[in-house]
Amino acid sequence: MWFNFDSKPARFSVYEFAVVTGLRCSELPVEVRLEACQNRLRDTYFKTNAIKTSDLLKKIQKWPRGKPQEDKLKIVLVYFLESTLLSSDTKKSVSQFHLSMVDDLETFNRFPWGSVVYPATLEQLQTRDLRAKYANYKEQLEVKGKKATYTLYRFPFAFMVSILFFVLS
Repeated sequence: MWFNFDSKPARFSVYEFAVVTGLRCSELPVEVRLEACQNRLRDTYFKTNAIKTSDLLKKIQKWPRGKPQEDKLKIVLVYFLESTLLSSDTKKSVSQFHLSMVDDLETFNRFPWGSVVYPATLEQLQTRDLRAKYANYKEQLEVKGKKATYTLYRFPFAFMVSILFFVLS
């Protein structure tokens, strides 16, 4: 993505994203083998498919005594992935695929998450009508006497840090 910053061309490509985040941005694997789509963490700790990021956080904060700390680490990793790198509406359910994959820490840690997070972030940043949406939302809230804000989902922090690097160089 190219943009003008103080009349100078600047870019935010997968290269800058990888440098800023440290995430692998290699080609996505054709297939990831999971144990017959079983989801041990879900079945053990949540017992429902409709798990929200807030449910993950509650489970982490009130970790059952005697339960394996490795399972807690796995839930923390999914929480970080879902709430920070792939942040979205908090009402959306956590990916069952991510909960299954994290049970194999080697596969989860080897997975090129940058190749998932970068395109999702770029899509958010390139939302063409973001300014119009914000103006419309602001107008509606001003009628109610409230301040207007908007949220960029996924991982726009990487974009902000790359702009900072550009400004400082």
